[in-house]
Amino acid sequence: MTVKLYVSYAANLIAVVLMLVQMVRLEKLSDDRSEIKKYFRRFSGLVFVMCIFHLVKSIIDIRFNVMPTKDLSVMTAAEVVEWYWPELAAAFVDTFFSTAFLYMWVSFMSWFLYEDKDFIRRRFWVGFAPLVISAAVSIISIPGAVMSESGFWFFICAVGVAFVVRVFYFLICLWLLDNYKKQNGYLRFFNPWAFFIPVAASWLIQDFFGWGVGCLGTALGIFLIFRCIVGEERYMDDATRFYKREVVGYLKKLVGKKKYAPESAMSFTLEDDGDMKEFSGILKKQLPADCEPILCNDKKVVVLTNVNKKAPLTMVIMDVKAEAEVQTACTLKKKTETTEEFMERVL
Repeated sequence: MTVKLYVSYAANLIAVVLMLVQMVRLEKLSDDRSEIKKYFRRFSGLVFVMCIFHLVKSIIDIRFNVMPTKDLSVMTAAEVVEWYWPELAAAFVDTFFSTAFLYMWVSFMSWFLYEDKDFIRRRFWVGFAPLVISAAVSIISIPGAVMSESGFWFFICAVGVAFVVRVFYFLICLWLLDNYKKQNGYLRFFNPWAFFIPVAASWLIQDFFGWGVGCLGTALGIFLIFRCIVGEERYMDDATRFYKREVVGYLKKLVGKKKYAPESAMSFTLEDDGDMKEFSGILKKQLPADCEPILCNDKKVVVLTNVNKKAPLTMVIMDVKAEAEVQTACTLKKKTETTEEFMERVL
């Protein structure tokens, strides 16, 4: 029991440090990623509050050596005030805040994958109502847990309800990811398992085995998924927000894992060097989200796509030429060449 207490304390302390580091990293994110910065500020703030509550709970648990739960009639007034109430408050923070965290994560996923901020609002009873029900049951159950033994068991049932709601939100997230993958294929610079595995594993360990590592897993999940997202930044040109040529090596690694297979390419060549920044705004308005515009030099950008017909490419090219003076071309991957050979040819 003593080992479990100190492991929980250490896990919560590390989680607090991770979230402080995360909040510092957020401020270094480029201004054009303001939406991501806003979402991760919310995540980091909520998880930081959870971590602080659990850290305080760990200190109290160590002080009292986690007294066995017992009826109030055999507990002293000091025990009720100093241990029992904080224990229940921490349980509420854990169950409700973790549920709210997953609700926020569903909202983020619907925006990040589909640019749809109203997904939850349009599906109120499916998306938002479980959070409200979980909060209401949890708030009602805390005073009952202090007042009687039957109230305590009602509190346990409330924790079970919150667990079911969390599983429900997890399933919504997985459905969003699966739906996106079927429509668009592999999502680059976003590894959802870097988030789901530490979060789900830590919560299961905490809920079923009593090791207080839930906050650490949540903090680690946020830390790792943010690292995946901002990993894209090192491949981005600051002025145009096109990919630099260094991204080709990353894409070839995905090709080797059979997670990336472009079928065509469009090229755009400008007459003057200094026009690329202005042209980037024109081109990005016409490109779908699953294209990779790669800046080959100061005048030329090549866009890799998964389209295997020329007609859609021609439409994009005509729309771009209507707004800018630029030399263009489009190329389809030959049936006889590999993806690596095609990329070498067009780049």
